This record gives sequence, C-alpha cells and structure tokens, in this order.
Amino acid sequence: MRGAALALAASLAATIVPAAAQQAPVQTQATTRPDARRAVLIFTKTAAFRHDSIPDAVRALSDLAEKRGWRAVASEDSALFTPDSLARFDVIVFASATGDLLSAEQRQAFESWLAAGHGFVALHGAGDGSHPDWYSRMIGTGPYTGHPGGADQFQTGNLILLDRTHPATRHLPRRWRWTEEYYAYASPPRADAHILARLDETGMRFEPKQVMGDRHALIWWRCEGRGRIFYSALGHRGETWRDPAHVRMLDGALAWAGRKAGKGC
Repeated sequence: MRGAALALAASLAATIVPAAAQQAPVQTQATTRPDARRAVLIFTKTAAFRHDSIPDAVRALSDLAEKRGWRAVASEDSALFTPDSLARFDVIVFASATGDLLSAEQRQAFESWLAAGHGFVALHGAGDGSHPDWYSRMIGTGPYTGHPGGADQFQTGNLILLDRTHPATRHLPRRWRWTEEYYAYASPPRADAHILARLDETGMRFEPKQVMGDRHALIWWRCEGRGRIFYSALGHRGETWRDPAHVRMLDGALAWAGRKAGKGC
C-alpha cells in the first residue's frame, strides 16, 4: 500500500485512500485538468478522534481545488511525507487529522518542505489536544482545554472579525453568526500569530477552564520561516462544509497558502 501511495504522489493522477482498518475510508478523486498549476494534499489520517464530517471536508476542498484548476489528492498515508513526495505539492491541508501522525523522519521532511516556502492549512480537529507539542507550536495553539459538552456542545455565537483584509476573511461580516463545537485553549495563540477572528463569549456557556474572554481566537495565520500556516477551529459538523461563507473562507485560505493571494512570509 505504501508503494502505491508513493507512486501516486509522483504522478498525481489517481486517488490515494489508504486507511487504518478501524477508520472509515474517505473517497475522492484527484483532479486532472491539464492547466493545473498547483497541487494540494488533503491529509485525513486520524490516530485520535475521527470526525464524521471528514468526507464532507474532502469533497469541499477537492471541489475548491478543481475550480481553481489545481490538482488534489486525498490520503491517509503518512508514507507520503518524504522529501520527494512532498515536493509534488504546493499546499497541504490537515482536514481534522488528529493524533501523533508522523515519524521523526516524516516530521523532518514536512518541516523542511514548509520552510522552503510552501503552505499549510490546518482545520478543526487538526488543532485539538491530540497532537504532539512540536506540531501545536508550529500551528500556534496554546494548550488545549477542550470544548463544551452535552447539551452545550454546539452553540451559536458571534465571531468577531479582527482582520477583514485577508483573502480568507475579506468577504465576512464584522460579526459572523456561527454554530460550532467551540475549541478553547489555556492561552491565546503564540505572539507571532495574526488573529483573523475571535469568539464573543457573551452569553455563551463554557466551563471555567475554557473561558478565554476577548482572547478566544479561532482563526489565524502565522509564518514558519518562509512557510505560510493557516488555522481555523471551525468545521465539526458536516453542514459546515456546505455553508457558502465557510467554503469561501476555505477558498481564501487555500489561495493564501498557495501564494496566489495575500501577503506574508
């Protein structure tokens, strides 16, 4: 299976969907338009919690890539994280990928690829508490303290847009009404993160350890050397990936990570 995955990464001509036996496989097709100028790897491996919305995320992201004339490959095989394989991609997306996913050699290949000026987009579960410390530092999260549970798991609140000049957020209102499983952290993102949107906690129900006040960032970007990193904590529910405003935000994030729009790094 790993040999097949590596051969596909070289050609970008078919779908890679190896998955652990306990995981529901994701099915998608790589785009093959001849005018493709970018390639995106949609990585959905889970070594911790697996979101039911992952297939929805793959479909949405693949559609966005196709509309841009990019090639997209969806995979759950960490064997792709070698220098030769990663060189085929301009952008990598962790679509609710969870857990400790990469070996030491794969991590080194990934970090070198990113430092060379490529783009990384991490979405929802890709920023929870299941990830190793090096990864959390890279995307910029503080220590994860969870999310509301039970009847309070999904709440409707207002996201305050702090920067509406970024390609991912320029279409959004200053106050964006949104329903989500809201992640919380013990501290705000690292100091070099550029926060695009935060949660207005007014009237919302959080455990004391999850209260962050006006520091409750949910969408941001940062640079890792020349590499562009974008994180959004949104996306637990399947319908999220069909919401026009959210999908447009993802399109802007891909464009920015792929250096087709915006500034930074």
